[in-house]
Amino acid sequence: MNPSPAYTRNQENFVAFHALQAEVAHRLAAHPGVIRRWLDAQPERQARKGGNSGKPPRAWRTARLSIARRRELLGLIAGAEASPQGAAALAAFLAAAMPVCSYLEIAGSASPGLRETDPLADDSCRRLSLLREHLFSSNFGLAQAAARQSGGPDASDLLSAASSGLLDAIDRYVPGERAARFGYFASYWIRYHLSRQRQKFGSLISFPINQHRIGHRIDRYLAECEARGRPPPTEAELCAHLKLGPDAYYWHRLRPRVHSLEGLAVQESRAKSPDNMLCDPGPGPVAALEEAEIAGQITALLRSNVAPATRVMLASMRSVGSLSEAARDYLDDVHDRVMERIRPLDLPRFSDPRAFGTACGPAFRSRRGRGGP
Repeated sequence: MNPSPAYTRNQENFVAFHALQAEVAHRLAAHPGVIRRWLDAQPERQARKGGNSGKPPRAWRTARLSIARRRELLGLIAGAEASPQGAAALAAFLAAAMPVCSYLEIAGSASPGLRETDPLADDSCRRLSLLREHLFSSNFGLAQAAARQSGGPDASDLLSAASSGLLDAIDRYVPGERAARFGYFASYWIRYHLSRQRQKFGSLISFPINQHRIGHRIDRYLAECEARGRPPPTEAELCAHLKLGPDAYYWHRLRPRVHSLEGLAVQESRAKSPDNMLCDPGPGPVAALEEAEIAGQITALLRSNVAPATRVMLASMRSVGSLSEAARDYLDDVHDRVMERIRPLDLPRFSDPRAFGTACGPAFRSRRGRGGP
């Protein structure tokens, strides 16, 4: 009888995974100095304008600590350093507010390592990492299915983004009676990472996430007005309905529109919005083919006429210029050295083509016959 698939045992695996997280948090809380050094190495956060310091921080697992959570964690670290009883509160905070990736980062930042100072803590972190990898391999089909449904030519990039979302879901999932199924929970994180992948690398330029959200809200509102047969709203009506400031709408209108020079709708887009249009900086197909042929001819010329040591030198000096420029400079230098060696021979000047002859030509033989060199 074939054993059941690994993802069917998600519930019991996540229960063991969550219990192991509590054990790792308890053992890391016994080393508050390690947590302090890890926290000091994190990038600083700046308070928002108008801040929400009066609101209590949400009990949510996030790797990027806000200013309020950073202050709370610093206070718990100070309490754990002052008395052993404070380690329990620090462990409870780590288990409730920190994902698994933060546990592994804290353990990796210990100097000297936990293997030397606390072998039990190092063993717990190792078992946590192994169980995390097992859960990832068991549910990897979720990432594959989401990347396949998204489609697109960059399938490997989409799969990488979906895998990152699956890891985030594993690090943040908390099993319980009222918890959703892991597949349902992970689908949100996978879709989030896929959307961020498209926002970051889907065009020539990358915009902040809030610009994308504002654009989507405006597009949905305009599509809704068109579907209901309403006239296009004015700028004031749109900002009032979507609760947007005039600055946000102004910068949204100034956002560049990305077009390709090879596209079929270039003329139409130029006629509609000639301003704020970015063209594809890459060369066209014909120019790219010509450059490839020239590069191939230069490569064949270098391989047949330049010593191997010189070719290695030229290849290693690409940081100071292209290979074709380096080859041109090298050939000019060879020409200058050759001219310096033949100048004392008193040959006819190259500027007079009638007096110039080759070694087999009449001009060269006539000079040797008259006692020339």
